[in-house]
Amino acid sequence: MLKLNNIDFSEEGKKISYNYTLNPKIKSYFNVDKPFYVLYDKDISKTPLSLAIIPFLSNIMPISWFVGFDVYIDEIDETFYQSLANLKEQFIKYHPKNDIKGTLHVNKIVKNEFNGNNTSLLFSGGLDSFESLTRHYHKNPYLISIHGADVEIEDTVRWNEFKKFNAEEKILDQSRLFYVESNLREFYTYKVDLLVDGLGWWGMVQHGMALLGVLAPLSHKFDIRKINIASSNTNEVSFSWGSSPLIDENMKWANTKVTHDGFQFKRTDKADNVVKFVKNSEYDIKLRVCYAEERTGYNCNTCHKCQRTALALILAGANPNEYGFNLPSGFYDLVFKNFGKDSVMTKGLKYEWTCIQDKAKSVDSFFILNDKEKETIAMQQFINIDFDSVINKNESKVKKKKKIKFILRKRFSFLYKVYKSIKK
Repeated sequence: MLKLNNIDFSEEGKKISYNYTLNPKIKSYFNVDKPFYVLYDKDISKTPLSLAIIPFLSNIMPISWFVGFDVYIDEIDETFYQSLANLKEQFIKYHPKNDIKGTLHVNKIVKNEFNGNNTSLLFSGGLDSFESLTRHYHKNPYLISIHGADVEIEDTVRWNEFKKFNAEEKILDQSRLFYVESNLREFYTYKVDLLVDGLGWWGMVQHGMALLGVLAPLSHKFDIRKINIASSNTNEVSFSWGSSPLIDENMKWANTKVTHDGFQFKRTDKADNVVKFVKNSEYDIKLRVCYAEERTGYNCNTCHKCQRTALALILAGANPNEYGFNLPSGFYDLVFKNFGKDSVMTKGLKYEWTCIQDKAKSVDSFFILNDKEKETIAMQQFINIDFDSVINKNESKVKKKKKIKFILRKRFSFLYKVYKSIKK
């Protein structure tokens, strides 16, 4: 079992720390020297304990369900308590091969209610969150960015860059932009990643509940009842994912409402929406779609995600270099390397590339980077690619190699850090 002993507010009321006791049988799943915490840039010390528990449980309960241990706490918000039961059922459906169990034991259930009607949006600076902002801009939403999600806590250089880029965006109301720090990806060990196939704990299970859960104290302080988290996929996606309407919109506390926003739009549609917004407004937007170590500006410009986003902008008739990119020469050659004989394409990647291919088939023109004739030929070649012939090729071999590499990296983390420093 896991027993929460107390919740502590410190650092001028901005930090919530959780003191918990672990049964020896489950200690191997947790970094006992890095207990879970959340650090806000506002004083949230007046948050009721029944709401202050939500960031903790949003991260702990999925581990409890997949490992199968019970969690003991003192009090909890009534709405959130009911939501956890619904969320557990969703994960049972998403992961039929896992024996999902584990029970939450509570002494007191508390009913909470907020009086205001403010709106918020989780904000990463990527295409999904920026597109969501363009549709909710008239509501002047609170924007919340979380350090420890996409950027590691110790990576202060990249995080300071992120904040600098936010400060440069004229579209962002700096007075309504909040920064949160949490070790939500560091309080557990690599054994948690091994609970799901493909080492995808953060993506397949954790991130929707985790990101939304840390907002609970802020929602209490600022009377935020409407919470938006930008969608990653559409209803065309059938594989399990930790952020979907059935997960995110079951995350509720007090009288809040969470919306999995933009679920009706493909990524190419979102690129279209952002381009239209920029053309019809006074603002420029610099998208930040990747956090690769090789990145020197807004994006690395070469990873798969950068390539797909840049292509979506090109097909929307826009110059990617005006939206935060600095594409290399031979961009299309880089794209085609994804489909060579040694490539690996999962169902998820196939869906992403197929969306772009479908868009390419539907447009009469697209933005030309340098050479119209060469790029027209390249686009036609892209349209003719048979993704079914690439999907799952070498996948089992690559997954096995990835798993071995992952375990070695986690078990010998110090040596890996030394290797990274030498490589740099």
